[in-house]
Amino acid sequence: MHPQRSYIYGPNGAGKTSVLEAIYLLSRGRSFRSRQNKRLIRHGQAALTVFGEARHAEQTHRLGVRLGDAGLEARIDGARAVSVAELARQLPAHVIEPNIHQLIEGGPSMRRRFLDWGVFHVEQGFLDAWRRFRRVLGQRNSALKQGLDTASWDPAFLEAGDAVNAARERYVDLLGCAVAQIGRDLSGQPVALTYRRGWTSGSTLASALEASRDRERSYGATQVGPHRADLRITMDGHGVREEASRGQQKLVAAALIVSQVRVFAETNGNGGILLVDDPAAELDATAFERLMGALESLPAQLVLTGLSEAALPAAAGSPVFHVERGKVATVVY
Repeated sequence: MHPQRSYIYGPNGAGKTSVLEAIYLLSRGRSFRSRQNKRLIRHGQAALTVFGEARHAEQTHRLGVRLGDAGLEARIDGARAVSVAELARQLPAHVIEPNIHQLIEGGPSMRRRFLDWGVFHVEQGFLDAWRRFRRVLGQRNSALKQGLDTASWDPAFLEAGDAVNAARERYVDLLGCAVAQIGRDLSGQPVALTYRRGWTSGSTLASALEASRDRERSYGATQVGPHRADLRITMDGHGVREEASRGQQKLVAAALIVSQVRVFAETNGNGGILLVDDPAAELDATAFERLMGALESLPAQLVLTGLSEAALPAAAGSPVFHVERGKVATVVY
């Protein structure tokens, strides 16, 4: 792939998206189209394997993933990776695809995943705090389900929870500034983010936890904390999830992804790789032009797919790949 722009053309079902899916799997260890990785494996096959090279700062690393009955195995330079996070550090990938509006329409967990992916790349120590929080949250919930006292878990819960929340708040401040500009460029209206941390504004996590004792005993689960956080996204002061059209939701969701890439680039020196699958889908000509304009100056490696060069014109000097029946048929520069 070209370090700046690469284009992949082909009819529906030819395998264009599968190329993007392979890159995404090599970065995040999962699919962007399905929650079940095993659906990526071709019928009749026992496993799939993806290899690639990531080059950055004059260094090249060989990455590989194998998905089979034993789950996902990741390797970097021939050595087994301890976690998928190691892949993500070497190949940070973002995606804008036809169902990107689900980032707006979907539940809070999707927005938390989007948020934490961004925080992970700009906040040192966030991953450790997030893992500690998830671990103690599980232990605390297990105690609640058994009707046990949670006092032994509360100090660790509060320490990790406050650390996760503080990192998220700092990141949302950065992201919100980028979204304000890029969101207006794409939608033509002011777009804003509000971080909802998962407990009542104006109170500490400790006081919110104490106030929720009766509810959590009743539900058998922790009712306040970063695991209940969300992003409130508005356009011209109105909730995008509640009032915007599908096309507007897609533009705002794309603005979130582009803004995340921008913040990532400002923090790390480059924006990683952005996969853009059929950007013209469900967008009118004006919206499509705005999106392509926002992508044009983005400091990231872009891989874009389209039905044809007429629908998605390639930038001068960029490689063009044609895919037919799951195979790359020709490459043109």
